[in-house]
Amino acid sequence: MTSSVVDAVLFAALLLTCACVLPMYLKLKRLDRVQAEYGRAFAETSRALAQAGEAVRGFTGEGREVLDALSAKIDEARATLAELEAGRRAAEPVRGR
Repeated sequence: MTSSVVDAVLFAALLLTCACVLPMYLKLKRLDRVQAEYGRAFAETSRALAQAGEAVRGFTGEGREVLDALSAKIDEARATLAELEAGRRAAEPVRGR
């Protein structure tokens, strides 16, 4: 008789344990899915940031090329302006006579 009472108590404890473990198991499965989604999102974000970095490096290289071209054109314009100014100065005394 005492054996059956102990068995009943142990069986009830087993059922209670199962009732507590099952929701925890389901929560862990859901947590695993959410963690996998976060992992995928993090990987996509990492790829997007890498592409953005490449784009910025490309803009920097292109910007340097544009800056060099503009600098050359400015130097060319200054030289042309100096030639025009020298021609104007040389022509002034001739007009004045």
